[in-house]
Amino acid sequence: MKPEARFRGFLALWAGFLVAQAAWPPSTWDGFQGLATPPGETGRLFVVEKTGRIVVITNLARPTRTVFANLTTNLLTSGEQGLLGLAFHPRYAENRRLFVFRTLNTGPDGVRQPHNVLTEFRASDSNPNALDPASEIRLFAQHDEASNHNGGDLHFGPDGLLYVAVGDEGGGNDSYNNGQRIDRDLFAGLLRIDVDRRPGSLLPNRNLANPAQAWMITTNYSIPADNPFVGARSFNGLAVNPANVRTEFFAVGLRNPWRFSFDPATGDLWVADVGQDRWEMIFLSRAGANHGWPFREGRVAGPRSGAPAGFLTNAAFNHVPPVHVYAHGSGNDRGNSITGGRVYRGGRITALHGAYVYADYVNGNVWALRRDASGAGAVERLGGLSNVAGFGVDPSNGDLLAIQLNAGRVQRLVASPNSADPAIPPTLQATGAFRDPASLEVSGAFLPYEVNLPFWSDHAHKRRWVHLPPGRRVETDPDQAWRAPAGTVWMKHFEREMEPGVPTSRRRLETRFLVQRAQGVYGVTYRWTSPSEAVLVPDEGATEVLRVREGGGERDQTWRYPSRTECLACHNPAAGGTLSFNTRQLDLERTLADGTRVHQVRALAAAGYLDDRHGAGSSRPTFRESGTEASLEWKVRRYLDVNCGFCHRPGGPGGGLWDGRAGTPTDLAGLLGGAVITDGGVAGGRVLLPGDRPRSVLLDRMTRTDGRRMPPFEHGEPDPEGVALVAAWIDALPGRPGFEAWLATRGIPPAGSIADPSADHDGDGDPDLLEFLAGTEPTDRASRWNPRLEQVDGRPRLRVRVPANTALELQVSDRLDGATWTDAWTPESTTPRFPATDRDVSIDLPGDGSAPVFLRLGLRRP
Repeated sequence: MKPEARFRGFLALWAGFLVAQAAWPPSTWDGFQGLATPPGETGRLFVVEKTGRIVVITNLARPTRTVFANLTTNLLTSGEQGLLGLAFHPRYAENRRLFVFRTLNTGPDGVRQPHNVLTEFRASDSNPNALDPASEIRLFAQHDEASNHNGGDLHFGPDGLLYVAVGDEGGGNDSYNNGQRIDRDLFAGLLRIDVDRRPGSLLPNRNLANPAQAWMITTNYSIPADNPFVGARSFNGLAVNPANVRTEFFAVGLRNPWRFSFDPATGDLWVADVGQDRWEMIFLSRAGANHGWPFREGRVAGPRSGAPAGFLTNAAFNHVPPVHVYAHGSGNDRGNSITGGRVYRGGRITALHGAYVYADYVNGNVWALRRDASGAGAVERLGGLSNVAGFGVDPSNGDLLAIQLNAGRVQRLVASPNSADPAIPPTLQATGAFRDPASLEVSGAFLPYEVNLPFWSDHAHKRRWVHLPPGRRVETDPDQAWRAPAGTVWMKHFEREMEPGVPTSRRRLETRFLVQRAQGVYGVTYRWTSPSEAVLVPDEGATEVLRVREGGGERDQTWRYPSRTECLACHNPAAGGTLSFNTRQLDLERTLADGTRVHQVRALAAAGYLDDRHGAGSSRPTFRESGTEASLEWKVRRYLDVNCGFCHRPGGPGGGLWDGRAGTPTDLAGLLGGAVITDGGVAGGRVLLPGDRPRSVLLDRMTRTDGRRMPPFEHGEPDPEGVALVAAWIDALPGRPGFEAWLATRGIPPAGSIADPSADHDGDGDPDLLEFLAGTEPTDRASRWNPRLEQVDGRPRLRVRVPANTALELQVSDRLDGATWTDAWTPESTTPRFPATDRDVSIDLPGDGSAPVFLRLGLRRP
C-alpha cells in the first residue's frame, strides 16, 4: 500500500467521539444557548440563540426551521449576556404560556441600564410556530452591574413551579457581596416562583419606598408559601428583617449556576456551578440549601472563608456540599468551566441509563456521573466536544442533545466507538504521513508551509505540513479563518533544544495531527520515543519532565502532550477550527527545497490548493512585519491574536469581555481598562491599565506558572519576549491618544456634546476621524491628507503618506456605477502595515492607463 493511500485510510477510520451531528440545518443560526420542548410534544424542538432569536424545528423526522421569536430589541449580548433561558408552562397546550430570561438595557423613566429580566409571553393564536410579541408581561427585572455570571436557566419543576438560576452578578471573588445575602437582590442562587398565583401563595416582598425596587418587582407572580425563607428572621445565624427577605430564593450560595435540570424519573434537582480559579462543582440541591459560595469553592475554602467559626457545621448555615468536583487544568478529568447537563432516561443507550451527563465548555470533555446507593459518584469520560453551552432532549425518542454555542450545531449522543478506537494507528510510521520518519521526509500527500508568527510553545521549534483531499480546494477569506474541506489534515512537528542556542541538542518531542471533519476538527498526538519512531499518546494526554541545560546548570521543564479535548479547547468553532491557516499568517515569501523563492499564498493558489475569490491576498495588514518596521501596538495586537485570540473573541471560550483578534480596533477590543471575569487576586485589576503593570491582569496571567496561567493549555513556561512586549506597551500607553481626547485638545466638539467621527469642522472635505488618522489638523482647511496619482513608465502609480501606527487600505474597481470593489494587492508593492514611523508608500496600480481605474483609500489604526 502506498503511504499516501494508507494515510487517507487513517482519516476515514476514526470517528473519535460519542457524539454525532444531528440532522438539523445550522447554516444561519447564531450562538446556540439552549433547547426546550413544550410538555407532551414529540415533534417540535425550540432552539434559543444568544443573540435574541428563538427558532423552532418542526417535523423532526424531516426537520424544518422557523424563527419563532425575535427578541433582539434592547438585548445586551456582550460577555455572558443575551437571551439565556426558555421554559414552557406545564399546561402549554392549553394556555400557550412560555417564559424567557434575558439581559436587557432597560429601566424606569427612560433611564436604561443592564437588567436581568424574566418575562412571560404567549404563542400566537393563529400560528403555533410564532410568538405573540404583544403578549409580553414582565415578572421581574434585576439591575446587574457586570456582564458575567447571569445564570438564566429556566425549568418548571415536578411541583409545577418555575425555577430560575441566577449568578452572583459577576466580577470575581463575589465582587458585589451577593453570595450570602437573602435580603437584598436576586443573585447567587435558585429562585422558585408561582407563575399561576395559586390560592395560598404570597406576594413578593416589595420595598415601595425604593422606586427602583418597586419598578423591578411586579405582582405578576407570587411566592409559594413553603419557600424556605418565607418569614425568615435570621440567615446564617444573623438577624434579617423578614420584610426585606427575597422570598423567591429556593437555594443560595451559588456563583454561576450555568445549567440545572430535574431528573424526570426521580425529581432530583441537579445544579452545575461554574467555579472561580480552582474547582467546578455539581450539586444535588434542595429547599433552603446553602451551597457555600463565596465561603466555599467546591470542598475547600473560598475567597471569603472568614465566616463565623463553625459555620460549616452550624445548622443555621444548612450547608449542602457538592456531590462531585473537578479541578481546573488540562486532562480528561479536569476543565475550566462546567456546563450542566441532564440525567439520561432515553432507551437507546442502555449503559447511560440514569447517568448525569455534563461537559466542560473550555476543555471540551463530556462526562457521565453515576451515584451508587451511598450517594458516592463515579465519573466516566464519554468523549470530547468543544463549546458545549447546554444539553437538551430529543422529544421524539429521548436522545440527549448537546448544543455548541459557536458552531451552530446540535449534537446527538449516540453509541459510537470511543476515542480509544484501535483503528487509530498506534505509531507515527503506521499513519503513512512520513516516507522516512528518521529524516522527517514526508509522503507526497503533504505540502510544507510556514507561518508569519508562531504560537508560543514553551521554547519549541516547529515545522508544518498540510494535506488536502485530491481535487478539493480551501475557501479563502481575507479576514477570517480559511474553510478547509473535510479530510484536510494539518501536521505539526515539535522539537526542543535541550541546551538553548545549540541546534545539535535538539530533541524530537511530538508530532500532532489536526483533522478536518464535516462536523468540526479532532486532534491526535504522537510522542517520539526514538529518533525514528513516535507512538500514539493516550486519549487523556501525557506529561514528561525534560532536563534542560541552561545558564551553566540544569533545570526541569514540564512538557505536556495534549489530550484530544485539549486540542479542541484552542481549535474551537469560534476560531474556525484551525488557528494559523489564514491570510495574515500565510502571506509571506518562502524558499522552496530547490532554492526557488515564492510567495506562499500565490504558490498555493497556483498549485490548485486555494480558490481565488480575493486574489490570493489582501490589502489588510498581515503578520509578516518584524523588527522595527511595525509599531509597538501592532506587534502586541499580532501577538495577542496568535496567542489569545482563539479564545478571547466574540463567542469564544474566553468569555467575550475582550477581543484578542487583530482585526478589532484596540479602542473597541475591551483591552484598555476592560473588565475581567476574575481578577485572580490582582486588586483593582483590569485587562490592561495604561502605565500600570501590577494591575494589568493580562500581563499577570502571562507570567504565571500555576493554574491561573494563560493560555490555560499548551504553556507551562512564560514567553519572555511576549511578556516584555506587552509590558513595554503598558508603559507606553499613557501617551496613546484616543479620538475624543485628541479632539478635546483642539477644543472640539463643544462642551457637553458627543464627538461625531463624520463631522468636518474645517469644511475641507476630510471628516474629523480621517484627520485624526492622517495626523492633519481638523481646524485648518489647508491641512489635508493628500494621496497623489502619477504615471510612471506608462503605468499608474499611487503615492501616499502613511502616518505611524496607521494602515493604508486600498480598493479598486473598473467603474463607479454599481461598482464591485476589491482589495488591491500586489506582491511587488509594499504590503500595507502599521509602521513604527511615518512613511511614503508607492503602489503600482492594475492596468496600463488605457482604461479608467477607480480607487477607494482609507486609513485605520490597530
